[in-house]
Amino acid sequence: MEKLLRVIGIALPALFFSCRETYTPPQITTNSSYLVVEGVINTGTDSTIFKLSRTVRLNAKTTTQNETHAIVTVESDANAIYTLKEITPGTYASAPLGLSSTAKYRLRIITNTNNHTTYLSDFVPVKNSPPIDSVGYNLPANGLQVYANTRDATNNTRYYRWEYKETWVYTSAYDAGFIVVNNHILLRTPAQSIYTCWQNASSTDIVLASSAKLTQDVMYQAPITLVPMVSAKLSSRYSILVKQYALTEDAFNFWQLLKKNTEQLGGIFDAQPSSITGNIHNIADYAEPVLGYISAGAVQQKRIFVDNKALPKGWGTDSPFSSCSSYPDNPLNPIIVPRSDYNYYFFGMSMAPPPFIYIPISIYQVHPGPTGPDTAFDAVPVNCADCRMAGGSINKPSFWQ
Repeated sequence: MEKLLRVIGIALPALFFSCRETYTPPQITTNSSYLVVEGVINTGTDSTIFKLSRTVRLNAKTTTQNETHAIVTVESDANAIYTLKEITPGTYASAPLGLSSTAKYRLRIITNTNNHTTYLSDFVPVKNSPPIDSVGYNLPANGLQVYANTRDATNNTRYYRWEYKETWVYTSAYDAGFIVVNNHILLRTPAQSIYTCWQNASSTDIVLASSAKLTQDVMYQAPITLVPMVSAKLSSRYSILVKQYALTEDAFNFWQLLKKNTEQLGGIFDAQPSSITGNIHNIADYAEPVLGYISAGAVQQKRIFVDNKALPKGWGTDSPFSSCSSYPDNPLNPIIVPRSDYNYYFFGMSMAPPPFIYIPISIYQVHPGPTGPDTAFDAVPVNCADCRMAGGSINKPSFWQ
């Protein structure tokens, strides 16, 4: 018996590892490319914007396939037609349309591919969002919880959806006082500063709430997003613009099902995937899946700012420049670059350049040289002095306070 077990112990691993074959589920390699429609027919004072794209295979190298050169129009039940213009690949927009709140509207899309297929949404009524009373935040132990307060005195809204866009300001590890231009080191002007940047992030989660089971149509401290306490977004000054949409019950059910299918799967006790049916159809093939739900209404929005000094000590400490610590933690930051090493560190003219181009941040020492003053600079790698290396922009947003 013991001998047999030894034989089995040897044979089974060999059998197991020798018979493995790669299995690729058909869902990963399917060539289906379904239309995805994102946007709202805005009946208020803001632009109407729609994003059109196509689904891609799970094993595809690209994550986005824009639907370009389509003809996109908004139509009313009174036969009025409004054309949207493609402003960037796959994004179609118009200035405020001045639409009536008593009409119904639909979206028509004629693609430039697939034999100019026509997609048409159902007519939908206008549901205007009530104003946002306020946007605020709480400070639980794990971060900054942003919330919104709103109410509808007529009790007609009941179903809400929110989107948001975050903006935050941050600085690089070092403020570079000099700039290299055509192999010359010049004093950096304020307009050339790369020390302060602003970065943006748009919501990717689906934020919903309903007062349908409440006596009053009131949403109190509806959670919008949680910013982790150590996030770099909170390092200096943080802003969030919250947009509020009023939904019909059918639209709310669509978004709720989409939320369950995309955000709450993974365990055996989680909601299982369900078929998602929107209100957009291929007029020649109603069985073709189209991802999206068209709504119409005026959108409300409100912005707040949060300063790091208003937060508990130690918040916002996660920095994209954590590897740029100074002496004595990092004896190579900054380094001293004499004139004889300019070509190597600053100009990229060496046969074996350093891993990073360095930026002169300040003057270390000036002494006479054979051909003029020999200036040695304190210098750091570009990724420690240029805030844009962390993904932001040096252009200050127009709304920034």
